Amino acid sequence: MTFESTGPNDVVRMTAPNPPLQVVTSEFVGDLQFENEYPTDATVDKLFDHLDFQRGCQAFLRNITASSMYSFRAGLRRDLGVTSASQLVVWEDQFDARSLLLTPNSETVYGMTYLDLKTDGPTVVEVAPGILGLVNDMWMRETTNIGPAGPDQGRGGRFLFLPPGYDGELPPYGFHICPSETFGLWLLLRGMRTPDGSSAEAVALQRQTRIYPLAEMDEPRQTEFVNASGQDLDTIHPIDFRFFEDLATLVNEEHPDAIDAETAGMLATLGIAHGEPFSPDDRMTRILTESAKVGSAMALATSYRTRLPLQRYDDRQWIEIGNTGYPYYEQDGHTMLSGLSLMGWFATGSSIAMVTPPPGKGSAYIWTYNDGNGEWLDGARTYELNLPPGVPMANFWSVVIYDVWTRSMLANGQAAPSLNSFAELDTNDDGSITITFGPEQPAEGESNWIRTIPGKGWFTIFRLYGPTDGYFDHSWKPSDITPA
Repeated sequence: MTFESTGPNDVVRMTAPNPPLQVVTSEFVGDLQFENEYPTDATVDKLFDHLDFQRGCQAFLRNITASSMYSFRAGLRRDLGVTSASQLVVWEDQFDARSLLLTPNSETVYGMTYLDLKTDGPTVVEVAPGILGLVNDMWMRETTNIGPAGPDQGRGGRFLFLPPGYDGELPPYGFHICPSETFGLWLLLRGMRTPDGSSAEAVALQRQTRIYPLAEMDEPRQTEFVNASGQDLDTIHPIDFRFFEDLATLVNEEHPDAIDAETAGMLATLGIAHGEPFSPDDRMTRILTESAKVGSAMALATSYRTRLPLQRYDDRQWIEIGNTGYPYYEQDGHTMLSGLSLMGWFATGSSIAMVTPPPGKGSAYIWTYNDGNGEWLDGARTYELNLPPGVPMANFWSVVIYDVWTRSMLANGQAAPSLNSFAELDTNDDGSITITFGPEQPAEGESNWIRTIPGKGWFTIFRLYGPTDGYFDHSWKPSDITPA
């Protein structure tokens, strides 16, 4: 066997890809310059800027839930003085627009606080029968449900929350044991109004809650109840450089295994790592500031013009929570990135019971940002929503409108920007109910009217508490919101 000699240039052509052009033009990045196949210093700087910016945007989208949990806790501490897990914040009167929370409702009585398993160790939460609730960790992952969908099955009882990696002694019986992936936990308890619309019973149930360290079980501390009704409260996460400052603080406060390795690796490239100070230079500060601005705009787009198949009805604009990453972050073997950022942008809390209620139990949510023509809802225009007779509910329904930017209740000058089946509403001859949205009170009166604000967009969530068969089989459905 003989071999023919080959020149070095021929070997390169046979064994290597074509060398890059001297200039590569990218639609998104611009011109990239190369010399002797190496990128120039200016090109390297440009590419690293874009790489860090892209990672910053993705870090924002992947960690909206964490920033939201952190900001919620910070708001309770700053605005209401809640510094202990044994302080339960309760909205004893109707929830209104003075409290900036992501998409709350005005019909249930909320109770909320944050557990601190790092300071208090294993912590006991005692709840009364009839309370609905959930517990999420600091990345808004479900820890447990409370109520019919929880281990107590609606009977109430004692829940024991364990810090990450806890291997100490446990009581032999009498507790629902709930391990946590993070030291911080958000506790949400909901009490339902009675059929006459009274909240007194729900408030009384909230006030039966007890929260204390397991170490104090023999002589538990008193639980303090903080009435947040009418108080100014801001729990909305930032959309500027503070987002990354808060995230760095949270990562350092929490257990090192609180997040998955890929997310931790992405954050580490931005200077955010457990056990390390966050001290970005001017360049990285500028890039992360831009990442927060663009990342928040991306989150807004993925929420309000979602590409996910979430239509509730074939012939309506209404969409539903469905499989958006709420409450599941993973489905069919992959992380639901679009669903995660969608729900992290405009909602707080992750619970299986909020998306898979059995008929007559739990709650169902559908929402829309668009009128029947597919146009954004405009605060300067007047619209109508028709609810056909026989709304399929075991308990009650509500319609609440929200500010597009804050995702909180729209501050419209009314007691609450909502209507519900507890109210004395005018009914049409066929038994249906027409709700009017607009900046001016209709001539027929204000009973069925929710005021909107010119110059501000808005969206609405329609809730059914105890949805029945007509909701599930689509034999009943609300109209689109149509221009009047």
